[in-house]
Amino acid sequence: MRNLIAIALLLLASGSMAQDVTLKVGVYDNPPKIMFDEYGQLSGIHGQLLMNIAQRHNWQLVPVECEWDQCLKLLREGRIDIFPDVVKNDERETWASFHNEPALLSWSQLYAPKEEKITNLLDLNNKRVAVLRDSVQEEYLKQLIENFDLNSELYPVQSLAEGFDAVVAGKVNATSADQLFGDKQVTEYAIEMTPIMFLPNEVFFAVPKGSHADILSTLDRELKRLKADENSDYYEIIERWSSGQSHLTISVYVWWLMTALVLLFLTVVGFNLLLRRKVTEKTQALAESKYRLNTILDSVEAYIFIKDKELKYQYANQQVLKLFQLKLGDFIGKTDADLFDKSTADTLKVFDNKVIKSGKRAAQEEISFLPDKKKPLHFWSVKVPLYDANKKVIGLCGICTDISEYQSMKEEIQSLAYFDPLTGLANRRFMLERLKDEFYRYQNGGDDGVLAMLDIDQFKKVNDSVSHDAGDELLVLFGQRLESELLQTETAGRLGADEFMVLLKSKSGINLLDDKNLRQRLQVLVERLSEPYQLGEKTESISVSMGVTLFSDAQNTGDLLQGADLALSQAKETNASKLQFFNTGIQREFNYRQKMITGLRQAITTESLEVYLQPQYQQLTDEASQRCLGFEALLRWYDEELGWVSPAEFIPLAESQGLMPDLHRLVLNQVLAAIPKLQHAISDKGGRVAINVSASQFKYPGFVEDIEARLTAAGIPGELLELEVTESLLIDDIENTAANMERLKRLGVTFALDDFGTGYASLGYLKRLPLNSLKIDQSFVRDMKNGNSDEAIVRTVIALGKSLDLAIIAEGVETEEHLHKLQEMGCFCFQGYYFARPEPSHFWMSDERV
Repeated sequence: MRNLIAIALLLLASGSMAQDVTLKVGVYDNPPKIMFDEYGQLSGIHGQLLMNIAQRHNWQLVPVECEWDQCLKLLREGRIDIFPDVVKNDERETWASFHNEPALLSWSQLYAPKEEKITNLLDLNNKRVAVLRDSVQEEYLKQLIENFDLNSELYPVQSLAEGFDAVVAGKVNATSADQLFGDKQVTEYAIEMTPIMFLPNEVFFAVPKGSHADILSTLDRELKRLKADENSDYYEIIERWSSGQSHLTISVYVWWLMTALVLLFLTVVGFNLLLRRKVTEKTQALAESKYRLNTILDSVEAYIFIKDKELKYQYANQQVLKLFQLKLGDFIGKTDADLFDKSTADTLKVFDNKVIKSGKRAAQEEISFLPDKKKPLHFWSVKVPLYDANKKVIGLCGICTDISEYQSMKEEIQSLAYFDPLTGLANRRFMLERLKDEFYRYQNGGDDGVLAMLDIDQFKKVNDSVSHDAGDELLVLFGQRLESELLQTETAGRLGADEFMVLLKSKSGINLLDDKNLRQRLQVLVERLSEPYQLGEKTESISVSMGVTLFSDAQNTGDLLQGADLALSQAKETNASKLQFFNTGIQREFNYRQKMITGLRQAITTESLEVYLQPQYQQLTDEASQRCLGFEALLRWYDEELGWVSPAEFIPLAESQGLMPDLHRLVLNQVLAAIPKLQHAISDKGGRVAINVSASQFKYPGFVEDIEARLTAAGIPGELLELEVTESLLIDDIENTAANMERLKRLGVTFALDDFGTGYASLGYLKRLPLNSLKIDQSFVRDMKNGNSDEAIVRTVIALGKSLDLAIIAEGVETEEHLHKLQEMGCFCFQGYYFARPEPSHFWMSDERV
């Protein structure tokens, strides 16, 4: 019907105006990008954009309705002339031609019901996902599923709307769609946007391969013309279809009246439902309370009972009933004389009466004999009095723990004091005592020895990916294999978790330093221990690292342990063979780290670290001029012994040593002291200073209050301070993060998201947090080239920032080529060596320098 209407309109139009070019346009239903309107005419962003260009060039457009994959087939066969909303890739370029200037920037999103709890890619395991047939989304998700080894299934659909219908019908767990279409459906379906955002793409108009070169050339010219003018129809079309504003003409007061009536109705219904639910909950709570109490008491590995003042049993849990092999109905009303021998019953009676008469808690060991049983039962018994509403004692409650095996257990514990209960190897205590003895013999003229420390690389992954039972089984098999590889005179032990120790003795008369077979033997041992292990029905592959130190390289056992531990760390980090002997290089690295820690603490105490400032600029309308927006504070450290120490070295060290709050206070003090001077020196050019804040700093107790107090004390408005946060901060405790940011926002403090694109920040997080700007990471700016992925990412970030009304600042602008490229893409705020290097704060205190 739509095709007939379009053809009819075409015939009517042909009578009044001659057309130079006739183009059959493939149209699939993907609002708001491409669709038909109620009159059968082209509509949506692509539709109106194409009609705008066609009107200027006297093209006749004939819409052809088709599903997505059908449209692709018609284009391939040359049965349609042009098809909008197509992503360019190598496969499609074999049978279709494209223009160069992208028609639109878009990205894809996953949508799912809230109860699916899909927050990351791993949540797609064992899920079905609807995806548009033969689309780039289908190919991309297929690769992701293979790469992450997910047990997921793709469900191809003919249209994006069919994907959302499939979710509602329960055929799939989630559906993929471009963000423009998907965001429109959220209000219609009970489906939410997940944080999973992927495939930032440029979309084009496609024509059959080798055809319509003049059409493609015209599209390029027109798109460039329209994009160059901020007031052109291009931006008006995108704004209108992206905003989602309603065009209904119902009076405003009618909407208010309808809304008020609906709210009133919902309030009444909600109140009634709330009352019913509360009554139901209270009824269920009373009914379930007794059941839960009995369940808990029956699950406790203790004997629990209640007696009245006459010492008759009124309650007993399953442990008690199992002991006496009675049902609860037969047990109630009995006394200890009915259950134990006379001597036991008399002893218990004296104890119970003491509790009832004194009204105080009592505890003691009880030895009880059951009738016809010669072996006594040992209990540790705690008994407490029970009171009524008038605070009168009405009975007692007893809790007894069976300690009959206490003596035998104590003997067993003593016998196992020097052995690991899981692997059967010697434990830490035994190994450290043996090491002390062997090293003492060596110092008194004995043979040399070797201490080796081993652990299983990434052992936690076995526990997490398989199970803790499998992890225990692996440790047992590892210990058995290790012990089988050693001589009788050598000792292996488990120090804890997945860490093991081995003591090797030198052969009589041979110095281990001259034993060329030692390294070979230890390498073979590492390889043997790294061979796959059979854990039930699964084969698990592991790698093992070993650090080795010789007795002759140490002054005491502390040196031995430290040397082996340092060598082990080196083997895990840099040694491909996984075997590392302790050497002076490792010691130097350790000593350097210790010097850095000591120096950094001293530098913080003496406040000898200095803040450098790097300006940020905004390009004005006149391309030859810029204005200073403000500065970023960068911390620098010069040590008299160590020289200049890179922030890449001392910042992670400060994080690991818990020194970041101290560094933050030092930076904030210097920045707040510099801001008034900057304001005076640079006049109206901008004196705002941005400081970097790590996730650990932001979560530090009192962080917000500290900034508020310091701003107040310095008399500096919050507008002159900006906090640069990283993407790791956004995905960790999002609710608390948002609340703290809002508190600082009320002070005027602004926020920039630093190094955007290098971590993981979903569109959902960006929309929830009060960010002011995005900073494009310098790695993307530095590697931009025409048509490569870095350029596409930069374009997408700029488009995303504009859609969220965020300022965009590009870092790492080092060349004029960088500057011009970013300007062409719509970015006009910059920071980098092309403009200025970081300098001490006093450097910027004069107008000549800014």
